[in-house]
Amino acid sequence: MLQIHNIQITYRDIGCICGKLPIIYIHEVERSAHYSNNFAKQMAFTTPDHLKQHLVNQITTAFIARVQDKCNHKNTQVDTHKKEGIRYPHNYTGRYIVNAEKRLAERSLVFGWEEPRFYPHYANIIKDAQAQADSAVALLEERIAQHHTDKEFIYKTDLEVNYSNDLIEGRVYGKARGLHESKIINEFEIYVRMIWNYRYGENSANGHLTQYTQFRSERHGAEMAGKSAQKALEDAARAERQAKLQAEKDAKKAEKWERFSKLAVQMEKWSDKKIKTLGQKIAEYDDTIHNLKHNNFDTSNEEHYKKVTSADVERLNILRNDTRTWQNNMDLLKAIFNEGCDTRPKLVERYQVWGV
Repeated sequence: MLQIHNIQITYRDIGCICGKLPIIYIHEVERSAHYSNNFAKQMAFTTPDHLKQHLVNQITTAFIARVQDKCNHKNTQVDTHKKEGIRYPHNYTGRYIVNAEKRLAERSLVFGWEEPRFYPHYANIIKDAQAQADSAVALLEERIAQHHTDKEFIYKTDLEVNYSNDLIEGRVYGKARGLHESKIINEFEIYVRMIWNYRYGENSANGHLTQYTQFRSERHGAEMAGKSAQKALEDAARAERQAKLQAEKDAKKAEKWERFSKLAVQMEKWSDKKIKTLGQKIAEYDDTIHNLKHNNFDTSNEEHYKKVTSADVERLNILRNDTRTWQNNMDLLKAIFNEGCDTRPKLVERYQVWGV
C-alpha cells in the first residue's frame, strides 16, 4: 500500500484461469491530523532570506553609525582634555563601546596611567542587531498569520524592498485548502507595508539606537473564515467599553453640573456684596475729589480710580442681573456650561470680574 497526500494506492494479486492477475485500487481517504499539521507548516508564510538580510543590514548599519558617532564625540573630548590639560573623568562606556586604554610611561595629570581611546564593540552590536532583525521577522510572520486560518495556506509571496525608502512592501497570496490541491477556492491576498520607528539615545532600549519595526497589513479578496463572527464579537465588546466610558463621563459631567448650578445663587450674593463695597469706594472718591478741588489740588488720580471702579461695578451688575435670570431659567446657565465655561474661575473670566 502506498499513500500520497490523501490518495491511497493498494496493490493485490488475485487468482484467475491464466494465473495471478495484479489489481491496483486507487481511492481517496481522509487526511490524518498529522498530515494536516505538516501541510500547514509547509504552506505557512516564511520570510524570504533576502528580506531577512535587508533587515539585518539596515539595523546593523544604522546601529554602528550611531555608536561610531558617540565614539568620535568621546575621542574629541579626550583630545580636548589633553590639549587643555583638564583632568579627564573616566566613566563606564557600556557594552557597545570598547575603551582601548594606552598605558603611559609616566603618570599624566590628565589621564592618570591610561589614556583612553573609544571604538565600537562590533561583536555586541552585530549580535544585538541580529536579535532586532529576528524580532522584526517574527513580527512580520505573525502579522501574515493573523490574516488566514489553518484551513488556508500561502502559495505565493511577492514582497520586495522599496529602495527609495528601504521599506519592505508587497503582497502575499493564499487560498483555502480543499480535497484537491489543484482546485483554487476562496483566493485572497494580504497587502503588507513595513514602517520604521526609531528611538535614539536615552529613549532607546540600548542607549544608542533601537529600530522598532511595525507592519501594516490588510486582507483583500475572500473573507477569512469566522472573521464576520469574530468582528461582531469585537464590535460588541468595543461598543460595551465605549458605553461604559461614556456613562462614566456623563456621571462626572452631571456631578460637575450639580456644583456649577449652585453658582447662580452664590455669584449673585458675591457680586451684590462687591457692588456695595465698591459703591462705598466711589462715594469716598467723590468726597476726596470734592476736597481736592476745593483746595485747588490735582484730582486726576482719584478720578482715574473712580472711573476704573465704576467700570468694575458695571460688569458686576451685569453678572448679578444674569445670575437672577439663571435662577428663573437654569437652561440658560446650562447652555453656558455646555460651551465649556464649567467652573467658577471660567465664569469670572467670562464676565471679566477677576481681581475685583
